[in-house]
Amino acid sequence: MTVTTRFAPSPTGLLHLGNIRTALINWLFARTNNGKFILRIDDTDTERSKEEYVSKIKYDLEWLGIDYDETFNQSSRFDIYQERFEFLKDQGRIYPCYETPEELERKRKLQLAAGGKQVYDRAALKLTDQEKKDFESDGRKPHWRFLMKSESIKWNDILKDEIEIDLTSLSDPVLFREDGVPLYTFSSAVDDIDFNITNVIRGDDHTSNTAVQIELINALDKNNLVFAHHALLKASSGDKLSKRDNVISIESFRDMNIEPLAILSLLATIGTSNSIELKDSIEQIIKEFKIETISTSPGRIETDLLNALNKKLIQSYEFNKIEDRLAKVDEKIDDKFWRAIRGNLNTVEEIKQWTDIVYDSKVIEPKDKEFIRIAIDLMPDEPWDDDTWDKWTSAIKEKTNRKGKELFLPLREAFTGVSQGPEMKKLIQLIGRSKIIERVKL
Repeated sequence: MTVTTRFAPSPTGLLHLGNIRTALINWLFARTNNGKFILRIDDTDTERSKEEYVSKIKYDLEWLGIDYDETFNQSSRFDIYQERFEFLKDQGRIYPCYETPEELERKRKLQLAAGGKQVYDRAALKLTDQEKKDFESDGRKPHWRFLMKSESIKWNDILKDEIEIDLTSLSDPVLFREDGVPLYTFSSAVDDIDFNITNVIRGDDHTSNTAVQIELINALDKNNLVFAHHALLKASSGDKLSKRDNVISIESFRDMNIEPLAILSLLATIGTSNSIELKDSIEQIIKEFKIETISTSPGRIETDLLNALNKKLIQSYEFNKIEDRLAKVDEKIDDKFWRAIRGNLNTVEEIKQWTDIVYDSKVIEPKDKEFIRIAIDLMPDEPWDDDTWDKWTSAIKEKTNRKGKELFLPLREAFTGVSQGPEMKKLIQLIGRSKIIERVKL
């Protein structure tokens, strides 16, 4: 059987790094096993699901280079869910319940006060046909629960070894709401059967849910799935990641001009037994992937780490790789300009600051005009090369007896308008003699 994994986001918000990590793990597992990767859009909650988020989910995956072999929306499968609902109903495995949320909460409080298990008491199973009619005459519509029969469910988890969940400690799950909408537990199990999913890889917050789904799948078909539950990523503060936290959304990193490969390099290594490092390519990430290296302890998202990886990646780029991107910033950028400036960039687009400095004619009024006047007088004729700056500053030093910061900082500020940046021996060659004379106001 072909290895088949799936990524199943709900289109109710932006994807964040934690979501994408789960997608990446599933995608890598499929690709390293010559398998199939499916994108499933969990949009059964039609009120909260938005088409704009569907588009953004697909764009985020495409931008990162995570391609999928097939995609579908759960909202297109309501008829199929209804068929399986009727099957379970005929089998006596799903039953109507009429309690209101307030009544269920009161039951839980009474169970808590009595020191018992806070699980649904299956009172609805004891309702007579007349009692059900009376509830419906009062305007109550039932929600439907799945009748679990096993005392426990056991499976071998790829990451957590053998797991056993006591089903008697869990309530019979609600599979259909009062309005007839199927809930995640049900629709996910049906889809995993129908699309021949072989491996479900997801966060360990789904562990108890997995036990329920195995019981449900066994009632519908036969469970052939292999599960793996990874620890969830946390924010640097230790808090749980949230779709509402736009600071770590993929869209926000794209807006900050973070490179896709930097994000993938971080997510492929964070929370694993491997060191966090920049990868040469997405092909290297695929080649090195081993699901067994994923730790059962949660990793923390450190944006400083991502920025460091991004900076290293930017500084590795050759001009021909990003020539088109640079042309969008300024068509005058050439290979010489890029090699001189890239070591000081955190993102490719930051080069705009240096095109402004090199090409702009904005006047700079130096603080120490007399010193700068001497420097201008000693400025050598062009052409300039890598030795020009050292020869020029040596002449200035000999004339003024200045050295170190007192020598170099005023020159940099007078010629560029900033106090730090690329090597001046490279920068002056880009600016040129006439531009320096033109911009310095003495």
